[in-house]
Amino acid sequence: MKTCTKCQARLPLRFFPLVNGKATAACAPCRNTERRLHDPLKPLRADPLQVELNHLTHSWQRRTRWPLLAHQEMHS
Repeated sequence: MKTCTKCQARLPLRFFPLVNGKATAACAPCRNTERRLHDPLKPLRADPLQVELNHLTHSWQRRTRWPLLAHQEMHS
């Protein structure tokens, strides 16, 4: 068992990968999280159907909810 220097978890040695023949001080999950935070994400392709649904939902919310909220705020 070894303690990770990043998350302080006590884990079996198999969770500590070898780098240049030496065991690392941070566990594999912490190293993976750190790598993911530094790597940029690929941009998502816009789905035309989803874009249309978002626009319809937004326009419906503007017509139905916003006037109701404004009316409630006036009478509060």
